[in-house]
Amino acid sequence: MEKKLQKPIQSIQRAVQILDCFTPTTPSLPLPAISEKTGLNINTTRGIVNTLLENQLLLRDRETGYYKLGYYFVTKAAMIHQDIDRYIELFKPLVDAIAEKYHFSASLQMVYQNQIFSVYCAYPTKQAYYIVMSEYTDLPLHATSSGKLLLLDQISHGREDLLEKQEFKAFTPRSIRSSDALRIQLQSIQKNGYSTEIEEFVNDVGSLAVPLYDEKGRLLLTLSATFFVKSFPQVREHLLADFRQAMKTWKEVRHKEVTR
Repeated sequence: MEKKLQKPIQSIQRAVQILDCFTPTTPSLPLPAISEKTGLNINTTRGIVNTLLENQLLLRDRETGYYKLGYYFVTKAAMIHQDIDRYIELFKPLVDAIAEKYHFSASLQMVYQNQIFSVYCAYPTKQAYYIVMSEYTDLPLHATSSGKLLLLDQISHGREDLLEKQEFKAFTPRSIRSSDALRIQLQSIQKNGYSTEIEEFVNDVGSLAVPLYDEKGRLLLTLSATFFVKSFPQVREHLLADFRQAMKTWKEVRHKEVTR
């Protein structure tokens, strides 16, 4: 029987929604914009924002009146970077080997604040042309294989509303353009245990990603390969086998850590 998920605490969920408004592309926002982005009443937004200010999770610029993430996150970021270094150390040999074996770009992504970033990228050394990835750039969720894994994880944990909030920007003619189409893909991803996108973000380019979960069953990392689509069909099954072995190894590592 499927375990029933606990209902999120509304006030905390709303505070998280407000913090999620701040991204590398929108690092500071006025109160009305925060209210609009979250769909919260302006007075409710003000009350939560003031509480976040009091605890230094947000800062307010006195000149502009705009808000941004606070100093609270500085020490937390140092802790996160320790984890990132540990994950890179663990997966770097595999990511490097995937890049060399298949002549693809390969990468490790990490989930942070409901976004997903590439934290390590590897490239083939004996290939004339390959795709260069941008590290620490947040990925569009509906148009990338790792992004879809994050959306699936969030929806599985009670955030069905995220489907309707997607902007569905058309990067190529094959980009997903509706919540219904995305929902169908997410169901397929859940069944298969991995995610793909073929020319949905960049023409002639595709990617495949597998999920790596933490001890609580939340998406923590993804492993992905990015390729020119013409070269993918002949290596698809071998690549999947290598990634699935990595997933198995990750489960063993997490089990050892939990049972120490």
